[in-house]
Amino acid sequence: MPVSAETSQSSDAAVAAPQRRSADPEATYRLQLGEDLTFADVVDLLDYLVTLGVTDLYLSPILRARIGSFHGYDVVDPTQVSPALGGVEGLRALSDAAAARGIGVIVDIVPNHLAMSDENPLWEQVLAEGVSGPAGSLFDIDWRPRLPTAEGKVILPLLDDTYGVTLTAGELELVRVAGGYRLRYRDRTFPLSRESLDMLDGSGGVRAFAGTAGALTSWQSLHGLLERQHYRLVHWRVGDAVVNYRRFFTVDDLVAVRVEVPEVFERTHAVVLELANDGVISGLRVDHPDGLRDPERYLQQLRNRTGVWIVAEKILHPGERLPAWTVAGTTGYDFCNDVLGLYTDAAAIDELRALDEKLGGGRPYAEHAIEGKRAVLHGGLCADLERVAQRLWNVSQQHPQVRDVTLEWCRRVLAGTLEQFGVYRTYVDPETGTAHETDRTQIATAIERARAADDEPPAVLWDFVEQLLSGEVGTGSNTLDVVARFQQLCGAVTAKGTEDTAFYRYRTLLAINEVGGDPARPGRSVEQFQQHNADRAERWPLAMLTTATHDTKRGEDARLRMAAITEAVPLWGAAVDAWEQQAETSTLPAQSRYLVYQTVVGVWPLDGDPADEHRDRLAAYAVKAEREAGLYTTWTDPDTAFEERLEQFARSVLDAAAAPDEVQPLLDRVAEIAMVAGLGQVVLRTLSPGVPDCYQGTEVWDDALVDPDNRRPVAFDDRRALLDGLADVDVDELLAQRRDGRIKAFVLQRALQSRAQHPGCVGMGSGYLPLEVSGELADHVVAFARVSSDAADALLVVAPRLPGAVMGDEAAPTIGEVWGHTAVRVPGFLQGTYRDVFSVGSGEIGDTIEVSSLLANLPVAVLERTGDADD
Repeated sequence: MPVSAETSQSSDAAVAAPQRRSADPEATYRLQLGEDLTFADVVDLLDYLVTLGVTDLYLSPILRARIGSFHGYDVVDPTQVSPALGGVEGLRALSDAAAARGIGVIVDIVPNHLAMSDENPLWEQVLAEGVSGPAGSLFDIDWRPRLPTAEGKVILPLLDDTYGVTLTAGELELVRVAGGYRLRYRDRTFPLSRESLDMLDGSGGVRAFAGTAGALTSWQSLHGLLERQHYRLVHWRVGDAVVNYRRFFTVDDLVAVRVEVPEVFERTHAVVLELANDGVISGLRVDHPDGLRDPERYLQQLRNRTGVWIVAEKILHPGERLPAWTVAGTTGYDFCNDVLGLYTDAAAIDELRALDEKLGGGRPYAEHAIEGKRAVLHGGLCADLERVAQRLWNVSQQHPQVRDVTLEWCRRVLAGTLEQFGVYRTYVDPETGTAHETDRTQIATAIERARAADDEPPAVLWDFVEQLLSGEVGTGSNTLDVVARFQQLCGAVTAKGTEDTAFYRYRTLLAINEVGGDPARPGRSVEQFQQHNADRAERWPLAMLTTATHDTKRGEDARLRMAAITEAVPLWGAAVDAWEQQAETSTLPAQSRYLVYQTVVGVWPLDGDPADEHRDRLAAYAVKAEREAGLYTTWTDPDTAFEERLEQFARSVLDAAAAPDEVQPLLDRVAEIAMVAGLGQVVLRTLSPGVPDCYQGTEVWDDALVDPDNRRPVAFDDRRALLDGLADVDVDELLAQRRDGRIKAFVLQRALQSRAQHPGCVGMGSGYLPLEVSGELADHVVAFARVSSDAADALLVVAPRLPGAVMGDEAAPTIGEVWGHTAVRVPGFLQGTYRDVFSVGSGEIGDTIEVSSLLANLPVAVLERTGDADD
């Protein structure tokens, strides 16, 4: 007998305070700390998070970042908890308050880089004392760069004009500060070397090094002093070609740290280790491990030294498996794309590509990916490529068969291979050269494709590079250094070339251009999703599950609205045609207009009335997207006239009064589809194998766009009031008023409650069982059971897939009779009495459940077992 569909909610259905059962998290909540959300402010949110069902805070970086940092990833002092957030005492107070409520504290750490700033004492030490100083080995700096006269110096691409012009204009000057002298350039100052300070004191002070603006010869004394520094200032426009420190991707003021060096690890991790060992923090999220020379050893060491739950921000290409690292798993981008795939109809992509082509696009994603990587290799990462090429050339001279190759050939072979790489990077051991078969396969495939595209370098060099990158040439330090640096560069090239370039150029369907996704392979079948979940249950049962992060390209519900275009292609085509007719006099490229149209679908408010705030956000996003794409404007050379036209156009499209008649039917349709998908997304994230994460504020419908839009402050007072109102709520009311977002918070809270009340079904050792679905709409149902190890307890989970096909032409949720005779088959050992956590109905479950009965009130269901079939 099916579960009865009662709709009234009683007050005892509210979530009780969760009880921590282990050191591992059960459900996390990501908070973006900053001036508006300090440790003390987070203490005030703890009761709210308990009520929501969260077991662990997941905090953005807590170490001291640059003054005014809005994200915390620009750490300037890894030995200090951020004073701006409340310092170590504030953090300890937060941890104590959280522990009193059964909540753990997970923090985000940034081992790959630090910020270049006079606020950074370690960086100041490098600039003042050079390679021989205590910090000389801390940063990844090539102290023997190719730039003449720069040996032993850090090349800083900070000048707004050439060095000669800057010097002659008097913009470089010595200033007296407390305790000595510094070099000043506009609003930045730099330390002076000890030997130059001695010379300065012996020459009469700063006046002896002053000149006359416009007279170059008058600045020779200052020039001579600057030549004695451990750094060299250059024009930022030549920086990409000559910079000699490894950066975080192409960000000039984020410099890589050599955490593979034991003393560097100790120096940069002492605070984190102490906090973990003192029990102040219970988990770590490791930012960008692909930037590290040896991620496996680093993560092993981190685990050995802390013993806490650790997840790594490893971006997996679809089909790629996480290496066997000592972590709980990834931070969840793979899961995000699996869920997105359930709500993207791959069968519609050809039609959308044709429409994109009509508007100036239509090229395959693979072409954009290769061109994006090529662009960054010739631009922002060209100095990094040159360093690896030079090292490869040096190694080749030790091997007779490739001794007579040129540096240019080395450069071309490396660049071609990087362009063709199918994953972010390989993990050949940088100490032993040991390579896994998957690594060798990726290298061989990339080499094969690259050499087919460029036959000028000799075949023997291609073969040699394949062997070297696979760890088969030898274990000499220089050889393995090429392997290690190639792998680090590969991750940066892939990220910048795809995520930050190709994803903004390929516009067939923006929704599928998501971190960790492959736009060339959109969509997921139910079978694929189930298989991926089964793999998580077996290999990574404590990995993080997420559908929104600070790095995702758009908010979790904005993404689903845009994906819903695949289920509303006729309405989409009509709306685009109408918009285009309205824009017939626009001088913007058609591809820019298409970018705006798609994004409008994602951010149009559900109440139907866009405000200036929405228009400002859309305009800012459109400019950022086009700068990232780099086709019509760029970050380095912004076309202000183009950007002004783009902003005006974006604002004009996001206007209810001016919208063509064809737009509103599209918006209504995708909104209804996406709300059903959004509830399915919540249930799947909460009860799939892993640890569900809720990004701040996404308890209700999320219309965020890419960073910094997704870091906007959250109105937690409103969230708290909303949650308080769910204790005695009527489900029919929530469904009728679904656009206000309460229904999403309701489903999230109740799903988290089911996890807390049935830990044996979702924790370590629990089982995951896909459930068979029959009937005409079987392909539109995802059903699975979470089962305790002794099979005594179970949760049954049902969510829709591609709900638009089930809804038909009706703009209503997929509930009740629309499911026809679709049914979920229940194995005998799972049959018994169950309770619906959303409706508080209960009943006997036999060998099948009719979906029309199960989803009579909501388009999702979670059933918790209350008794066996014999009871």
